[in-house]
Amino acid sequence: MAGRLGDILVRHGHITESQLEAALKAQGSERGMLGALLLRRGLVSVPQLGAALAEQYEVDFEEIVADAVNPQIVRLLPEDLARERAVVPIGVAGGQMKLAMVAPDDIETISEAELIAGYHVEPVVAMENQVQAALDRGFDDRIVARQTIVDMKMADLEKAEHEIDVAEVAAPREEDDAPVVRLVHAILMGAINANASDVHLEPHTPEMRVRYRVDGELQAVMTIPNHIEEAVVARIKVMGDMDTTESRRPQDGHLSVQEAGGKVNFRVSTIPTVGGEKVVMRLLDEGNKVFDLDHLGLAAREREQLQSLIDKPHGMMVVTGPTGSGKSTTMYSVLSKLNAVQRNIVTVEDPVEYRLPGINQVAADNEHGLGFANALKYIMRQDPDVIMVGEIRDHETAGTSVQAALTGHLLISTLHTNDAVGAVARLNDLGLDPFKIAGALLGSIAQRLLRSICEECKEPVEPNIPLLQTLLRGKPIPDDVVFFHGRGCKRCLGSGYAGRIPIYEIMVVTPELAEAIERNVPTTKLREIALQAGMVELASAGLEKVYSGQTTVEEVFYKISS
Repeated sequence: MAGRLGDILVRHGHITESQLEAALKAQGSERGMLGALLLRRGLVSVPQLGAALAEQYEVDFEEIVADAVNPQIVRLLPEDLARERAVVPIGVAGGQMKLAMVAPDDIETISEAELIAGYHVEPVVAMENQVQAALDRGFDDRIVARQTIVDMKMADLEKAEHEIDVAEVAAPREEDDAPVVRLVHAILMGAINANASDVHLEPHTPEMRVRYRVDGELQAVMTIPNHIEEAVVARIKVMGDMDTTESRRPQDGHLSVQEAGGKVNFRVSTIPTVGGEKVVMRLLDEGNKVFDLDHLGLAAREREQLQSLIDKPHGMMVVTGPTGSGKSTTMYSVLSKLNAVQRNIVTVEDPVEYRLPGINQVAADNEHGLGFANALKYIMRQDPDVIMVGEIRDHETAGTSVQAALTGHLLISTLHTNDAVGAVARLNDLGLDPFKIAGALLGSIAQRLLRSICEECKEPVEPNIPLLQTLLRGKPIPDDVVFFHGRGCKRCLGSGYAGRIPIYEIMVVTPELAEAIERNVPTTKLREIALQAGMVELASAGLEKVYSGQTTVEEVFYKISS
């Protein structure tokens, strides 16, 4: 070896002697290797550390992207051995296996790997957390679909290239052991087991890529050979009662699968791309979905603010945020709270994702003249008490919604704005009179879903100071706060996150705020008045979750910036 890691970093001017000394002392109380500790403290970058490791061990440094590593290559070595020795196979070519190692000078492990895998080993040095993330992904058993591909004999797939008949594969038989039928079933079950919200099947060359959206992030789980791609799409189409002969126009459908907990429904959407048909399936787990204010994760002050809005007999409440921020869940939970035999509640949605007992739900249909605006006009003749409009996206819908709110109805809808105060500006942009906005608007709720830190691999970490200062906006950091992140493990598929938690920014329109809206004052002034009235901004709500150890500074920063 060419020297100790710390000395190499000092020699190249990446850290000072005093920083090295402090880091070595900290190793006694903090878990992990010196390089990882220096990274967490922001003293070195990954390229700097990688170059130093390469110099130390006199081998190449490899930065590993777990999603890009083929699970079948990872499994060339037994999981127990790979984890114990902190090694992972990341490539095979010309009789050689590239083996990423935390300690590439371990000759015994190299010899053992060559004996087991049957390849000559080319050792490279890699970061321990990246090695573990690649192992977690390669040996993950929760993703049933990926395991099914491993279990399927490649001979079956090669045979399928010549023998698959699309109509036969897509036939709705209850029991079918054909490889493609099992594959589609495995993809769907894998999504359920991974708690995914969406499944993406994307045609590329030479393989179709399958990704699950888990906790709001897309994760690659497997690839499908191009020669069975058409049969896979055909199978999904028939299950979704769609036209298998039409591939040149978009289609929508619904399908369901039976699992231990009951029936799980999927909404299916296909669209032609230059590479073939792309399929997206949204999981609609109605049986396990609970719409209740108690399950929204509201802080006490937020629950009180929301309750004050929905207790009003008439007016308009809007929920804002980007796609996938939980707006529908919030609205459905509010409707469930308001649902009573004394009330006539009517919704217009595009599409109706969940059916709520006792509530009259209308599916918007632009092709037949039943868009949001027209549907709302018809609903007004249905003696409604509470109306929910899926989204206010144009002047006509906005105007009709405000009129409904001003004439004795409680109206709930969504807008695409970044924060609660921005709802006022958006309604102005849609051409509404500030006087009417002030009279109709009860309040607005901005929200985000933050990924929560995985409890299995949670550990203390030095925070990203620049991002933290941006979120603090001049406020001090509370004393004795410990920041955490997820190291990455099997449970969280190496991401460091598992599950999601909501944050809210609730603006209640007070008389002072209504007067300011009517005078059409700038958004900055509206925000100032709202904060004085008790509104807590998304950044502050997010930092509360950071301080309580539930999420990371990075997650809050990137989510509220969207």
